[in-house]
Amino acid sequence: MSTRKKQRLSCRVDGQTAVVQLDDMEIWDGADLALLRDVLNRLIQQDGFRSLGVDLTTVKYIPSGFFGMLFEWYEAGLESALLRPQGNVRQMLWFRMFFAESGGDRYVLTDAEIRNNSPSEQIEYHRRAFMTAFESGDLLGDDDPDADIDSDADAEYAVSG
Repeated sequence: MSTRKKQRLSCRVDGQTAVVQLDDMEIWDGADLALLRDVLNRLIQQDGFRSLGVDLTTVKYIPSGFFGMLFEWYEAGLESALLRPQGNVRQMLWFRMFFAESGGDRYVLTDAEIRNNSPSEQIEYHRRAFMTAFESGDLLGDDDPDADIDSDADAEYAVSG
């Protein structure tokens, strides 16, 4: 029996943006990220796309290296958008720090609000943004039907293995 997993990837063009999706992949691992990186590199270098989108409809977890890869391309002048991210992806630190909603469940990578600030000013900016979201209940999963958080109960943490 082969342990190699079958990977399906789909691509489509939406205006000037190449949109890629790893089909039915809830949790990405290193191999998924490598496949995605290779396909996106081809779209940039061979096909000349300067705007990339990644459809996250089925994704529940993304390695932080994915965000780093997108940020490198962003600094090189490419536009990156994440489409239909689930609530738990929207709560990831990199996502909260660098993605802004641009309508229609589309989030674009940007650091325009903090780019020219010192590191300590950037930390303060994100602390304020995080605390504002926390105090308003946005981080408590109010818009996520899978979230089951009782704010009155003591939190219990467990590691399953």
